[in-house]
Amino acid sequence: MHSNWKVHISFVWIPAHVGIWGNENVDKLAKAALNRASCSGKFICWSDLKPKINAYIHSVWQKSWDAEGANTLHEVLPNFGENLHRRGKTVGRKREKAICRLRVGHTWLIQGYLLKNEEQPFC
Repeated sequence: MHSNWKVHISFVWIPAHVGIWGNENVDKLAKAALNRASCSGKFICWSDLKPKINAYIHSVWQKSWDAEGANTLHEVLPNFGENLHRRGKTVGRKREKAICRLRVGHTWLIQGYLLKNEEQPFC
């Protein structure tokens, strides 16, 4: 593919995975690539592509997170994957978890009555 590398790469189409969704399109593209005389000469390094893939995946997760509707955790952390480290505060994972539990209201003091099968205390 690249003359400076002194490497010759051949693409070979192998008919397999028949009936699996998406593979028919990939097989058609592979057959079409066999008929091309040469490559376009454009190379994409993995290090250039990885941030774009990660950003896309994060946007898909964020859409899913937003679609879940209103809940207390969503109010505390509206952006998927956000944590206290990214807010400029350096705390350990244990403290971060404790802070989030306090903000959401998932603590023994607040919900301990549920585990003990008691009446809800009046605050």
